[in-house]
Amino acid sequence: MMIVTAPGKGQGASQQGPMSTVQLQFDGPVARLVIDNPRRRNAMNRAMWRAVPDLVAQACAQPSTRVLVLQSSTPGAFCSGADISEFESTYASTEEAQRSVDEIARACDAVAHCDRPTLALIDGVCVGGGVALVLGCDMRLASRRSAFSITPAKLGLSYHADDIARLVSLCGPAIASELLFAAQSWPAERCAQAGLLNRAIADDAFVEDTESLVRAIAAQSLDAQRALKLGIAAAVSGEPERRAAAQRDFLRLFSGADFVEGRNAFLDKRPAAFPSHRNPTGPE
Repeated sequence: MMIVTAPGKGQGASQQGPMSTVQLQFDGPVARLVIDNPRRRNAMNRAMWRAVPDLVAQACAQPSTRVLVLQSSTPGAFCSGADISEFESTYASTEEAQRSVDEIARACDAVAHCDRPTLALIDGVCVGGGVALVLGCDMRLASRRSAFSITPAKLGLSYHADDIARLVSLCGPAIASELLFAAQSWPAERCAQAGLLNRAIADDAFVEDTESLVRAIAAQSLDAQRALKLGIAAAVSGEPERRAAAQRDFLRLFSGADFVEGRNAFLDKRPAAFPSHRNPTGPE
């Protein structure tokens, strides 16, 4: 497994304790973006937020990557949001607050715009900015011991407009309103019922069930996954131009090498060895 580490601000393996990082781990066809700041329950400091776009770009630039997984290094603590220890300096001026907001937005956008399938595997507390980060993923699965809260109202703040839009798209305005206005903690099962999660999974089955899904996604045609992402995004946007582009991509695949291999593998009753796994072409 290859690991790329982006360190957090001023924290090394010295008197300050363990390093706070976001790590990019390549595990065969799976790229794993791992939040690793256990001293602060995986809170994201500004250096960690700044690191995310480059790490996502590195994951997508790797030809072997077929799925991007967002997860935590710490069982029982996914992400407790932005690092509150930085709040005094971060919000010391309007200009500095704007820079911080932009850093977080760029991190969430990088995940949302990744051209590979993205999957958040959430085990434990997920708060504020942590929720914003997973809202950008295509899919979200959580262990039943997990809990979610969106808490800016407790601080006299709102939520970024893009994050609100993603939340409303998943849950609808009424559920989004309750989550945002009350700032209460919701258990994973309630979040699954509300549409925020795909599933809430028993704690003892979480690793096995989620890894099974990751491997199933990675086994499919990468060309098909890209086209499917375009189709889903077009459906959500409702824009005729994006729908037309997705339809063109749909039709293009019928003359693609992956379809030939997929059809032959189906007829031969064997697993497909998709050419896009060896030589991904990307969107035209």
